[in-house]
Amino acid sequence: MKLFIAQTLDGFIAGENDDLSYLQPYHGLDFGYDAHLQSVDAAVLGRRTFDVIYPKYGWTYPASLPGVVMTSRPLPAGTPAQVVTATDPGAVAAQYPNAYVDGGASVIRAFLQINAINEARIFTLPIMIGSGVRLFSEAPGFGLEWRLDSSTVHAAGVVENRYLKAG
Repeated sequence: MKLFIAQTLDGFIAGENDDLSYLQPYHGLDFGYDAHLQSVDAAVLGRRTFDVIYPKYGWTYPASLPGVVMTSRPLPAGTPAQVVTATDPGAVAAQYPNAYVDGGASVIRAFLQINAINEARIFTLPIMIGSGVRLFSEAPGFGLEWRLDSSTVHAAGVVENRYLKAG
């Protein structure tokens, strides 16, 4: 499974009340997202992330890409047919071993805890927001070792670090 996510310089993936406005200055810049989507077999996200993104933007992934929302609650009417719900991270990882784990933090933590994420591409934006949702709020993958595969400076001072699971 693959992590592809932006964080602020102070380690947040969302501001207070799930505010994502800090991302606005970076919209339209190419960080390899489209190529990333071509390399995965599903998009996996938490219910909270779904509830923040879907009402505003709809299903933002290719129509051909299966989606999994980690929740026990039903999805709203009109959700695309390729989007399903699941509650067991292990079963999702087994079915979609090359999935894009889109977030949020609790879903990332759940997949790290079962050692399912093999690649982490973390984009650090040169902005501090001071509070909100941290990418790693706890030690989700305590004991997991990673190696830095590459580090790239993109436009607007965004730094991408690509880590691969060691071993």
